Amino acid sequence: MALVVLTLILLISSGLKAQEVFDMLREFFQREGYVVRVEGARVLVDLGKDRVRVGEEFHVLREGKEIVHPVTKQIIGRERERVGRIRIEEVQDSFSYARLLEGTAREGERVRLRAEELCFEGSEELFFRLRSLLPELKRGRNCTYNLKEIKEGIGVEFRESPVAFFQVYTPLAGTERASFEDINLLARARLLRPLPSLPLSADLCDLTGTGKEFLLVLFQGRIEAYELLKNDLVKRFDYSLPAGVSVGLQCGKLAEGGQDLVLVNLVSGDSANSLILKAMGDSLVPVVRNVPYIMGILNKGKAKESFVGQRYSFRDKFGQTIRLAIEGGKLKEVGAFLAPRGFRVDSAFTFGDYLLFTDTTGRVRVFKGDGEVFSTEEGFGGSYTLVDIPLEQGKLNFVFNPRGTQVSFLNFQMALLVKNHTGMVQRFLDIVKYSRGELFLLGERRRELLSLKPLRGSNFEEAIQAVLTTKEGRVLLLTGRTGMLTIQNKGEVYELELRAL
Repeated sequence: MALVVLTLILLISSGLKAQEVFDMLREFFQREGYVVRVEGARVLVDLGKDRVRVGEEFHVLREGKEIVHPVTKQIIGRERERVGRIRIEEVQDSFSYARLLEGTAREGERVRLRAEELCFEGSEELFFRLRSLLPELKRGRNCTYNLKEIKEGIGVEFRESPVAFFQVYTPLAGTERASFEDINLLARARLLRPLPSLPLSADLCDLTGTGKEFLLVLFQGRIEAYELLKNDLVKRFDYSLPAGVSVGLQCGKLAEGGQDLVLVNLVSGDSANSLILKAMGDSLVPVVRNVPYIMGILNKGKAKESFVGQRYSFRDKFGQTIRLAIEGGKLKEVGAFLAPRGFRVDSAFTFGDYLLFTDTTGRVRVFKGDGEVFSTEEGFGGSYTLVDIPLEQGKLNFVFNPRGTQVSFLNFQMALLVKNHTGMVQRFLDIVKYSRGELFLLGERRRELLSLKPLRGSNFEEAIQAVLTTKEGRVLLLTGRTGMLTIQNKGEVYELELRAL
């Protein structure tokens, strides 16, 4: 029943299914034709005014050898080679004239639209779906082709002039929108990269101020920066941290200049002694040192307004909270932050109008304003990020909690929460060890009535150390596991694909 309802949401008023509309959009960017005649640099193609616009460019493709299946011996296609590029200059009813810009063109050769610069403005969920059809698609504007989500569908601009519209979102009359309860999602994990040691925390950071995201991973005593590619991560540089125990990392636009600053939470001696960094070329340099807080940004979209710090010491654990700001390269306290009871900044983030965090008992708690609107009955907290607190009769492992993230799917806004399951040795011997990590979805059944459900297929070996959402809607997850020896401590970075069941 849930699948039927979700399908109805995406029907369009003309009766076409959404997938048919997306297929039409894909065909728009894969338009092909043939070279009819070549006269020097002037090329005539069989594409008329219903297929092309003046200024559009096409690749000229030359067919090569047949491709034969090695088992069935069937011909499954031909090799294609790009041999030229043309630009449309004059459009008639059933054909067009183009100018040969480079390479060659021969009568009878195919031409295919050159659509290599595609930008999108709109929701995360629609971007996620479109990118699976159009791998070149990126967020922003000022591309050759701009796709824009508007009230009833997707508009397409060519060089800032409207050229096409694809209707998607108008529901059928009388169709009720599915609720969060109707959604059942499956996560499929794809390994992007193994990590050389145990990751403690991570975030996605715009280090250059250009909007390009890098994955920064916090290890004990160092940070590694990775360039985020479509199917891979490429390490760009690392940075050695000062003495102390690393317990958290987060990025945000906290100062002028457009680039993110990097908050590194450290514990030194018996209290917090954190620092703030910024990128300079292929390195990080300190902006502020000796910060007596564990710092956090509750809403990365409003980083300056939600920049807070919380006192931390071995004796009092998490204590006073305060609003912070970076002014003139200096850290300033700018007012009190009225934190809810049990607040811990290490796991805190906002989800819509809600503030979420994991308290010291491991319960996820959700507040709207001063009122608590949801809490879990069992523990969700815990990770391999910890400090050893010395006691008269030994030591205590004080564990920091992973932060969740916000995701969008089929117009639903949800929070992804981490639950790491403790092993027997942790419960009885105070040795930090996890048996598996799991993700849960938190969403609204209706206004201010929240519901929690497991994300199917999200069980991972040992602990989930971080879960992150890119600007493009990709979900990244970092796991960690430990061994008897330090060299056995490892981690992995995965990308999660979410699918409706």
